Amino acid sequence: MSSVVLKGLTHNYAGSTLPAVNGVDFSIRKGELVSLLGPSGCGKTTTLKLIAGLLMPTIGAIYFDDFDVTSVRPERREAVMVFQNYLLFPYMTIEENVGFGLRMRRLNKRETAGRVDQMLGQMGLDDLKDRKPAQLSGGQQQRAALARALVLQPKVLLLDEPLSNLDAHLRDEMRELILSIQRSLGVTTIFVTHDQEEA
Repeated sequence: MSSVVLKGLTHNYAGSTLPAVNGVDFSIRKGELVSLLGPSGCGKTTTLKLIAGLLMPTIGAIYFDDFDVTSVRPERREAVMVFQNYLLFPYMTIEENVGFGLRMRRLNKRETAGRVDQMLGQMGLDDLKDRKPAQLSGGQQQRAALARALVLQPKVLLLDEPLSNLDAHLRDEMRELILSIQRSLGVTTIFVTHDQEEA
């Protein structure tokens, strides 16, 4: 887990006269869970993408544990982002999806299998590991996306409206699961939402 500090973070999309994010300053302590709350279009997702390294700021800097990561490539930041539409690979099983990032990091097969099994168990997906994403409910897909992110043991977890595609009952269930896992792992987490109650 890392502390996260944003200093004067600004991002202009090409062709836009107004910045999507303008002079954002905030800091998050190690292991803290923070919500970014605001209406659609106010720059929440852009801020997450900047922290993840998926976008480069026009101006400003991003620090993890006092280390400037502004120009560090996404795969080297140890920050992972879970999108609201899950982005699971449809042709892979849930087990393969969860292990994908570890395989990309060239972790040995034995350690990969162990970490994937542990994470599937923690997410309650053991019995579904051989299924494809289309065979899962929305809540199960969201748990698989979260497992795929957490199995990488990130320093920073970025959640982009992770509950928006779920019905009310599943939203409550997933909110409790996210909170429980965040507390048990102690991972620094930024949770984006437009819902005040959810925040």
